[in-house]
Amino acid sequence: MLEAIGKELKITRLRLNLSLDDVAKKLNVNRETIRRYETNSNGLSVERLEELLDLYKIEKNIFFANVCEYMHKINRKQV
Repeated sequence: MLEAIGKELKITRLRLNLSLDDVAKKLNVNRETIRRYETNSNGLSVERLEELLDLYKIEKNIFFANVCEYMHKINRKQV
């Protein structure tokens, strides 16, 4: 599931034409932190996820519906 969350964060950021630097500046972190969230190599707290979703102006239910869709696609390919 974490892989799907990271992937969806990146897709959402790119759809909004935001760079890693743009997001990092708005959240007052460095760009590497954002990259790690997207690649699941850094722990992502619920609070930080909420900040990202607020920044991206995406509702949680839509975001997690997209995550579930991605996970479903992965699972179908593994069968």
